[in-house]
Amino acid sequence: PYYYGFLPAIDSVNGFDRLRFIRGFMKFLRGVKNDYPQADLNIVAHSYGTEISFQAIKRSGEDSVKKGPILVNKLILVASIVSAHREIPYTDTLRAGKIQEMHCYCSYEDEVCRYNPFGHSGCFGFLKDVHDPVCYDKPFTDLNIFNHQTKTLEHCDYFTKQYEQEWLDIIAK
Repeated sequence: PYYYGFLPAIDSVNGFDRLRFIRGFMKFLRGVKNDYPQADLNIVAHSYGTEISFQAIKRSGEDSVKKGPILVNKLILVASIVSAHREIPYTDTLRAGKIQEMHCYCSYEDEVCRYNPFGHSGCFGFLKDVHDPVCYDKPFTDLNIFNHQTKTLEHCDYFTKQYEQEWLDIIAK
């Protein structure tokens, strides 16, 4: 596990702090890959960890041409704050081959994600705006992106044996 510690909300929008967290996770992922070169990297991230994880993968290769991009087998975003609207994050990164398969777990009842100022939860979300409670299907047929949506879970309700087993099953496939 990777722990980035306590992050005050104001620091999450501070570009310098945000980049420090992203670079720290990039360094961690490169260290894991160096220690286990034959292993697939699989990441399960929650809340702000989804933004740190996604940006670390997306920006990898920019930090060092010699080291190249960080390649991830499966990225599981849980109660994600990664915005599909702020930039073109998913499609560019998946089409570049940095992530082989991505799973997004989101819930319409998750008020942290619904009202976060950075974007909408899930991959191209369950929301087009805050008044749209519709759950959307897989957004791109040519990419391995899967939405796992519900309307009943709050931000931290995913941490049950049921979901942990589901994530392990996804990784094992």
